[in-house]
Parts: sequence; C-alpha cells; structure tokens
Amino acid sequence: MRIRTVGIIGDSMEKPELNKIAEELGKRLAEEGISIVTGGREGVMGAASKGAQSVHDRQSSSRVIGILPGTSQEEGNKYIDYAIPTGIGWARNQIVVLSSDIVVAVGGGAGTLSEMAYAWAYNKPLIAFNGVDGWSSKMGDKAIDDKRKDKILSAKNVEEAVNIIKDIFSKSHQ
Repeated sequence: MRIRTVGIIGDSMEKPELNKIAEELGKRLAEEGISIVTGGREGVMGAASKGAQSVHDRQSSSRVIGILPGTSQEEGNKYIDYAIPTGIGWARNQIVVLSSDIVVAVGGGAGTLSEMAYAWAYNKPLIAFNGVDGWSSKMGDKAIDDKRKDKILSAKNVEEAVNIIKDIFSKSHQ
C-alpha cells in the first residue's frame, strides 16, 4: 500500500497561533493514517510533527518525515520518525513538495512562499490557511499564474483543511 503524504509548510519561527494550528493539523492527519512531510525544523514544522506524534496508536501508514536542509539528522526536531538530511539548504524545499501528495501552508515567510510556488509548478493540490499571519493568507483562493486552471484552496480552520484533504484523496483513489 502506498502511503498518503501531506506536506505541512510554514514559519520556522515560534508563533503560538500558527503552531497551534499546525499541531492540531498534524494530529488530525495522523488519526486519519496520513503521513506528514515537513522541513524538519521548529515552528510550524515542529508543531505539526509534535501533533502527529501525540497520536499513540498511529497506523504504520502515518509517519513524520523531516526533509532537513543540512547534513545532520541532529538538526531535526525531536518528533521526527524519519529525518532525511539533504545538505542542500533552501533547495530542500523542492524535495518537501515533491515528497508530498498535497501541500498545506500555515502562515510562512519567503521559504514557505517558495514551497507554495513549487507546489503550484508541480501541480500539487495546495491548501492555504487564511486569517493568519504570513503568505498563506495572501495566497488562498488565488492562482499563482495562468499555467493551471485551478486556484490555491483556502481553509479557515483545521477541520476544513482535513475535509479538503480527505476529499482530494478520495477523488484520487489513493
């Protein structure tokens, strides 16, 4: 069975409002048996990883994968099941996106914006949280360019994001 993966991208800074959303999202996805992929560091990435790890009876299909910018597994947050050091710095953002079936943005700065652009370019379903600080609020319900006919999906809360994710997976029969 192929595992389903959701990339959770966002601020690496500790922002309580964003971390709360990311932690709940990680938990809810783990409860659904979905693996998460992050950049493996702190902030939104650490919070999402912590949320997923809080589900004690996780299915084997629900893992926490951290794609790290440096060369050491030690740079990852303590909640990662699989730490993958890349040694390529910011370029690892492309790997985060390509390792994900769906990408969800929670806030975010320039790094998150680059991941959103990669998700768009690689035709990955992209969900952006609105009503929060950062790029995700600015990009929801918009198209990055005219190469795709759809728009970036928008979610106002974790429940809505999880429902969108489940709907996408059910339509793709994964």
